[in-house]
Amino acid sequence: MMAIYGPGVKVGNWFETALSEEFRIADTKKLRESGNLLLDRTRAIYDRFYQEQVLGPPQEVLAFGVVVQLKPVRINVCREETKDMNLALSVVITQEGVIRRFKTINELCDLSVAPSPHPAIRSSFRIVSPDDENRSGQYLTYGEKFRLQAMDPVDEPMYIWSGPKRLNLTLPLEKPFFTMNRGELTLPLGLVSHKNLGPSAIPNFYTHFYCAHQDPDKRFENEGKTIKENDPLIIVHAVTNRNLAVENTLANTLFGPEFQVSVETYKNVFKRETWKNQWKFSY
Repeated sequence: MMAIYGPGVKVGNWFETALSEEFRIADTKKLRESGNLLLDRTRAIYDRFYQEQVLGPPQEVLAFGVVVQLKPVRINVCREETKDMNLALSVVITQEGVIRRFKTINELCDLSVAPSPHPAIRSSFRIVSPDDENRSGQYLTYGEKFRLQAMDPVDEPMYIWSGPKRLNLTLPLEKPFFTMNRGELTLPLGLVSHKNLGPSAIPNFYTHFYCAHQDPDKRFENEGKTIKENDPLIIVHAVTNRNLAVENTLANTLFGPEFQVSVETYKNVFKRETWKNQWKFSY
């Protein structure tokens, strides 16, 4: 038996589809004009995070108040050409940050080691005192505590931090990517706003780091001495007594594949830190 379709149904469906398409086009046009399209927001984020940053002022030794890049001495990974990539510790915006329409560095951002063709906002940090005292110009020495401040936003200081595991053995902060060492989750790195530091929130000392000489046999004699630019060293998280580490694991971020970072100590059979814990400050 031949099916009979009423013309009214066909016209009604066509009209409803056409009307929906018209509304969709109108909404898209409004979003484009206001700059709220996902493509426009993502492009704005890229432009902001890759905005060129002036380092320094350059000098032979490190000092409080200077803007630097923190680079791994080397990445010992097979089939990865990293010599000419100018890798540096960098800030990564997460998908949640894009969805929530953040345009600057914020607490939802992650940290990684990423190629840095030129010093940018995402790959530059300011060395600041561990308290609110202004010590700009004073030399930083081995064993002296400091904080690393992100370059954006200017009116809301953001610091790199980590912390010990909670009483229930969960990690101190949530991240989209994690690494493991001998079956145990490593401590992650995050960013915290100055306004969220305090006894009832994230303790201020969770943002404290200090530098140790690369050679364990020379650490005691170099305690209190100035630190030269580009000298290999170990960066220790003061609270956990673990070292800042670059992992041989890639994370697929919005900026592309980048090396993950953690707070974990890696030593060889001679009880010396491996390449994962070796860093240098550069102007």
